Amino acid sequence: MNIGYVLRLVAFFIISALLCTALCLFFGVFQPDTSLPSSSAAALSYKTVIIDAGHGGEDGGASSASGLVEKDLNLEISTILCDMLRAAGVDVVMTRTDDRLLYDRNVDYHGRKKKLDLAARLEVAKTYEESIFISIHMNSFSDPKYSGLQVWYSPNDPSSTVLAQMIQSNVKSKLQPNNNRKIKAADSKIFLLDNAISPSVLIECGFLSNAEEAAKFENTEYKRQLAFTIFVSIMSFLDKEAFSS
Repeated sequence: MNIGYVLRLVAFFIISALLCTALCLFFGVFQPDTSLPSSSAAALSYKTVIIDAGHGGEDGGASSASGLVEKDLNLEISTILCDMLRAAGVDVVMTRTDDRLLYDRNVDYHGRKKKLDLAARLEVAKTYEESIFISIHMNSFSDPKYSGLQVWYSPNDPSSTVLAQMIQSNVKSKLQPNNNRKIKAADSKIFLLDNAISPSVLIECGFLSNAEEAAKFENTEYKRQLAFTIFVSIMSFLDKEAFSS
């Protein structure tokens, strides 16, 4: 066995544990008699968390005046969230891990890239039974005054509402105290949630059209805090679902 590999692996888990501990202390999300649910408890209900970093490749998504691009932020936050979940023992699948759309390059994709990309993401979600689906996005609007994270949920599974509310409430409680946005049910305009068959949410993490909020996403620590808030919400959801089944 490669000793260097083992040492790097051990170092990764130590750093992950220290990061989670530090963020827990920062947010104050845990009480002395409370702990995150174990992966074995989560496995009683949902076995896999699918993280979908929206956009990619030729589809950059929204952008800020300062040059931030949605596809990059989506992937960065998704990767941080993935690492946290895996460090906690959760099985995670990411729809993309690099800068590309997911359409099949071996078919006639001209004029159909986005449609094929969304179909591929949906196929990933449907491939894993007993999973939950988390799609990470950024928001934008013509009026720059709007800000704040907002969660959309699939109307096809009642548990989607529970998961969405956990995320929205934790963000208000721990990260954005002035965020009074409400969770919203998706319609046919949000293809993935409209066609989802498992608990599924889409998180609009913030408005890149708002200069003050966009500036926060230039800060690595803020992105870690956001990912951690989503992480805690997912773990709480897995715990609730495990013991209510």
